[in-house]
Amino acid sequence: MSNRIPEEEVLSFFKERDDFLIFTHNSPDGDTGGSAMALVMGLRSLGKRAVAYNREGVPERLAFLPFGEYFTEEITDTEGYTLVSVDVASPKMLSLPEAGYTFALSIDHHKVNTVSCERLYLRDDLIAAGEAVFEILRDLGVELTAELALPLYTAICSDSGGFRYQATRPETMRYAADLMGTGIDFAKICRLLFDSKSPSQIAAEKLGYQKLELHFGGRFALVAVTEEELRLAGATEEDTEVLNQIPRQIAGVQMSAVIKPKGNFVKCSFRSNEDIDVAALSQTQNGGGHYHAAGFSMENTTVEAVRALVLSMAEGAVL
Repeated sequence: MSNRIPEEEVLSFFKERDDFLIFTHNSPDGDTGGSAMALVMGLRSLGKRAVAYNREGVPERLAFLPFGEYFTEEITDTEGYTLVSVDVASPKMLSLPEAGYTFALSIDHHKVNTVSCERLYLRDDLIAAGEAVFEILRDLGVELTAELALPLYTAICSDSGGFRYQATRPETMRYAADLMGTGIDFAKICRLLFDSKSPSQIAAEKLGYQKLELHFGGRFALVAVTEEELRLAGATEEDTEVLNQIPRQIAGVQMSAVIKPKGNFVKCSFRSNEDIDVAALSQTQNGGGHYHAAGFSMENTTVEAVRALVLSMAEGAVL
């Protein structure tokens, strides 16, 4: 892309600009939330004015991060701000009217980025946006403290699945070692990210096992839940993040999908355990993501309609 820039220009951008408003994607996870928080902390340490923004607020599962000091849920006017997005791959990952904004800089690690931006720092070789933010802050001369290491470790650990996913690099582990060296309670972070679940998340997980389907000789696994099923189970849309691991964990599964409601949309999240590019598959439905983790959303449709579409997509991928 013509607006894709190297890190040197990113460093110059942050040195020359001020009044940064950092956007994260909807349903913030550890990577987008931790990356934005760390970026705000680092910029403030350099004497810059910066704040992160997400309309939906902080999810309960990330409450161990002190987002309140660095995030706002309300903005009335963006005039005068330097708009930056982090870990946002497409306008669909933003609420309205934010989806229509043009960012001065977009920092991302997804394979494809379609966000409107003047400058794109795309590092699709990294497993987490947190790695890119780690490098940017390091090269800006920001001191690595335990306070800064907390959101950075959260970001990298979150998107790497606790450093288990294939895109984890040797450098990823070196960055993690540097962050651990500040004295953070890394074991607690991992436990809170992956092993601590609310009662409503357990309810969503139970529903996911009840709705589990196997297709094409066990090579494809699927979980599809409706808004009504979630309500009856005592779970919410936010709780459905726990569903993604259920179908992919079954022995012999090469590819999996979770289909769930998301406001006026129905969202499909793909995962693959073998040599299946689910990012390319998702792009056929105007979605995207990573090679082994991607998805798409469709508006004004039903879970059953998306389920039928996904089955037809999966058949060609796993057979």
